[in-house]
This record gives sequence, structure tokens and C-alpha cells, in this order.
Amino acid sequence: MNRKFELVTPRLVLSPLSIEHTDELARVYADPDVARYVGGDRLTPELVEQQVAAFATEWDERGFGQSAVLDASSGEFLGRIGLHYWENWDEVELGYILAKSAQGKGYAGEGAQAWIDWAAAAEGLDYIIANIHPDNAASIRMAGKLGFDFDGSSGLRV
Repeated sequence: MNRKFELVTPRLVLSPLSIEHTDELARVYADPDVARYVGGDRLTPELVEQQVAAFATEWDERGFGQSAVLDASSGEFLGRIGLHYWENWDEVELGYILAKSAQGKGYAGEGAQAWIDWAAAAEGLDYIIANIHPDNAASIRMAGKLGFDFDGSSGLRV
């Protein structure tokens, strides 16, 4: 894993999500309001461990993946934001999930924009997708602010 990778925004540090973040991510997912659009009750501690391991493998294989979102001033773990390659679609998705205490503060948009900028500059991606549950109005609004447009074939594109 590229442990030297780091995106820094005015308020956030985004570094590769790794096994060391499993318990912190499990705590974020433990809130039913947070997890309802990304797996809900299925997100058992065992499944979170498997998911984080898969994210770490993606870093090894692709050089990008989901990042731990850390508050730049306190180091507090706020959630995850990053990219995920979907082989069956041959597309890269932007995904994000933050602890309830971190929502509504602009962190998701700030971190997502950093990833969008990185994807264009470092990977030369001319678009990425965002698959958002149709009931997740807040994420849909944020995706619109980030420049995503609805494309019925594969969700939102920027």
C-alpha cells in the first residue's frame, strides 16, 4: 500500500484506509442512520473487516482507493471518502460516508472534491461515477454541487 499517499484540504487529511482503521469505521457504521444507505444491518464487524481489507487490496493493486478522513486539527477519524474501481462496469466510483457528528459541515464535499481533482490530474480520468441510493437526498444534493449529472445507465457522472 502506498502509505505516503495523502490528500490534504484546509480541514482534512485523506490517507489510505487500512486495517488499522477497521474499528473506527465499524463505529461509524454502527449508527443505523449513517449505515442505512450503505448496507445497514449487514455491516457486521466481520463484514467491515472484510471491506477494509478489500479497500487495502485496491490501494495495492490500483494505487488509489478509499481514504480515511481525518480532522486536520485533531486527527479525529471522521469516515471514509475515495475511489473504487468496479470491474464489472469498468468504471471508477467516488464513494463517501461520514460519522453523523461530521455530517452537515461540508467535509464530504471538501474531501470528495479533493478526490475528483486528483482523479483528473493524476489518473487522467475524464469522468467518475457516484452510485447513490435514490432515497439519500443529502448525497444526491452534494453530488449535484460537485458537478455530477444523472446518467440513467450508471448513476451520476462528473
